[in-house]
Amino acid sequence: MAKQLTMLMLLLSLSIGALAQPATSFPAMKGVVSDYAGKLDEAQIKELSGLLTDYERETSIEFVVVVVNSLDGLSARNYATEIGDFWKIGKAGRDNGVVLLWAPNERAYALRVAEGLSADLPDAEAAQITRQNLLPNFKRGEYYTGLKETVVATMQHLSVTTWEERIQARKPEAEQETLDRKRRAEQAWQAEVQRREDEARQADKEKILQDNTRTGAVFFLLFMLGGLLTLVIRRSCRAAKLSELAQAVTTIADNLSAAEKNAPEIQRTLDDCAREMPEQDISKLRESLAGQPDRILKIKVDAQCFDPAKLESYDDMVRVRANSETERSLLEGTKENIAGLKEAKAQSQAMMEKLSRETFEITDVRDSSRTDDVNRLLWQSRQGYERARQDSSMSVVDWLIINQMLNNSQNQIRQAVSYSQEAPYTPSFSSLDDSGSSRSRSSSSSWSDSSSSGGFFSGGDSGGGGGSFSSGSGSDGSY
Repeated sequence: MAKQLTMLMLLLSLSIGALAQPATSFPAMKGVVSDYAGKLDEAQIKELSGLLTDYERETSIEFVVVVVNSLDGLSARNYATEIGDFWKIGKAGRDNGVVLLWAPNERAYALRVAEGLSADLPDAEAAQITRQNLLPNFKRGEYYTGLKETVVATMQHLSVTTWEERIQARKPEAEQETLDRKRRAEQAWQAEVQRREDEARQADKEKILQDNTRTGAVFFLLFMLGGLLTLVIRRSCRAAKLSELAQAVTTIADNLSAAEKNAPEIQRTLDDCAREMPEQDISKLRESLAGQPDRILKIKVDAQCFDPAKLESYDDMVRVRANSETERSLLEGTKENIAGLKEAKAQSQAMMEKLSRETFEITDVRDSSRTDDVNRLLWQSRQGYERARQDSSMSVVDWLIINQMLNNSQNQIRQAVSYSQEAPYTPSFSSLDDSGSSRSRSSSSSWSDSSSSGGFFSGGDSGGGGGSFSSGSGSDGSY
């Protein structure tokens, strides 16, 4: 009996241990193009990587292409979603990653975007992209063409805009959605109040019929009190909104007055910036200041169009008041932008000084199969540095763009150092998982003492660490 109990406990322990193991073990990321099935040649990988890297540099969107030997029992959609989260594809705080997955053995594919881009590429539009670009080529056996055309079509759909421009473009829709949501909530509230009043009225009638006159009179009195309370609440809400409408006239006028008083200081701030950094392009900031009088005039006209004595003007008042607050905050926003430009310039000059001493060479590569990858990254790093250095010598520059290019160059050197330090892969008799290779950290470059939080991507200030593919959108299927 003791032996049987011991055996049972041993089996239970083994079962719990097995269940505790992760269901799927994902491989280590090779680059923006990670081909674990050997379906793409070096030229194809290089071409795709160039497209994806350039797109990420222009938009901050991190886009990866993955080719796997096996889905490990998962659907293509779940595999793409989980590997996107596992690799943390996308910038932190933006969740702007894209994963294009191809599983040739299962004849399956998936195009998934993280939550931050799902508004720009919903399921229906993602399905249309794969249906028009990926499936026709895959069915003809032209797999690389299908991958490339799908990548290009996705980029064209998402467009080449900065993240700030993308967020700004969404604001009108978000504001309208917020107004619609408030309107629907108010309508639902009014309907619920009306439903409850009707139920209470019907209940009172039934009680009057069932009870004696005195009891009916009591309930009738309660009903009247309830109606009076409802009326008081409605009038209170109406009075609060009317009070807010009346105060808004003064608030809007104060905001616009402050904005007009701030204009000279904004002009001085821009002039000081032009003297301190004559090479920096601040034309957009000047255009914003130059356009402020017209915007203020439009706000004043809009403010005269709503009637502070009518509740129907409440939504218009909220919009006009928000616009006036934006103009009042222009000074603060301008100072923040200029501070960011100064910081970008200081960081860029420090990075260029450091990169000027870099040889862009690594002779000690532990795994010879990684040599081409190391040399490619070093070449790309040198090119990025040279381009940033040339751009910084021009008469008109943008230090934010130069800072991003230099960050890219630094990250590529760090990645090259990481590749050079990886030990050759040695298969294990107990597992064929290619993600378990050991790594050593011997010093091979002046960049070996720091690591990049952004993985294979240029990170700017935000770095990598996005993900959130489980709540994103996309398309998947088989061919």
